Amino acid sequence: MRNRGEVLKISFSAFFADLGYQAAVVMFPLIFVIYLGAPMWLYGIAEAINYGLGSLMAFLGGLAGDRFGRWRVAVLGNAVIISVSFLGFARYWWQALLIFMVGWWFRNFRTPPRRAMLTEVTDPSERGEAFGLLHALDIAGAALSITYTAVLLYLRFPVEYLLLITAVPLVVSTLLITLVRAGRGANAGSISMAEFRRLGRALWLIVISTFFFGFSQYSFGFPVITTAEFTHEDYLAVITYGVFLAASSLFGYVFGKSRVNEYVGLSFLGYLLGVFASLGFALLSPLGVVGIYPAAFLLGVAVAATETFEPTIISKVAPEERMGLGMGLLSFGRSVGIFLANTVMGLLYQIHYSYAYYFAAASSLVSFLIVYLLLMRVVPGG
Repeated sequence: MRNRGEVLKISFSAFFADLGYQAAVVMFPLIFVIYLGAPMWLYGIAEAINYGLGSLMAFLGGLAGDRFGRWRVAVLGNAVIISVSFLGFARYWWQALLIFMVGWWFRNFRTPPRRAMLTEVTDPSERGEAFGLLHALDIAGAALSITYTAVLLYLRFPVEYLLLITAVPLVVSTLLITLVRAGRGANAGSISMAEFRRLGRALWLIVISTFFFGFSQYSFGFPVITTAEFTHEDYLAVITYGVFLAASSLFGYVFGKSRVNEYVGLSFLGYLLGVFASLGFALLSPLGVVGIYPAAFLLGVAVAATETFEPTIISKVAPEERMGLGMGLLSFGRSVGIFLANTVMGLLYQIHYSYAYYFAAASSLVSFLIVYLLLMRVVPGG
């Protein structure tokens, strides 16, 4: 792989970012619902705000990266994520939402430019491996974050200080991204509607399919809360997220190294497997961790497939000068789906937890059918 050093700097920046903010990601639902007593329907709306406006931030981040320079946007967004380190000091649900929301929005803002920077330092044939490595280190950092969070919760370490120490890896992450040479210049002017239309059928189909998969790739706070409700142990709820992330990290690397056709991998290993994962949460959660952890593992594999194959496809079908926009549209499609899913799932969960997961399974099935029946037609030999 050419420019392996640049790929490693970007990937390890992702590693340290997740080593920090993922502790806040897994603690947010527990703080919001379990500690501060907010109802599930309000949690659904809160996550819809986080992901919905976060989707707009991802889209704007992709545009800003192309217009003003990907490096500047990536550094700015990464630096602001540190706000989540103060989540443990929230005393009201609206404070928790505001603190987490700001960090999460800017995490989304920097993601498309960071992905586009990765395409600058790799050849098309290397991007599957590069994105797989990025995802593997991204999730490996998250898995370590969940490990120390679960251990400290088990030891009854104060939540305020548990989250405050996440500022250290977040600072390291920002320092690493500042050392990357890619993305230093502005790459394109403002985009016109004609350019949107010329982006290509394959790109738009991927965006549409990932929109529907967003319905199933709901905030993992729902399984975290489900685990807490059935086991009555917060550290076991955190481990659920760890199982998900461990599977995602391992298979992200495996898929990046594999020779599986991107479209086949996206449809079967990503979307279809997501159907079975959501059904697992709906049907097996009463068994406790025996039923919940396998479902979390399957969802991790499904997400690894989408995180590896989706950006790889986008990098091949989007124009080079609009790579940030293409990555932004990818994040936008998924996040809009997650925005709607969290709202609906919060309402359904308030009625019965299983209804929320049945909805997610049905939505993931729709996404699978879109890729299998439509997207294959635009692939030569597909």
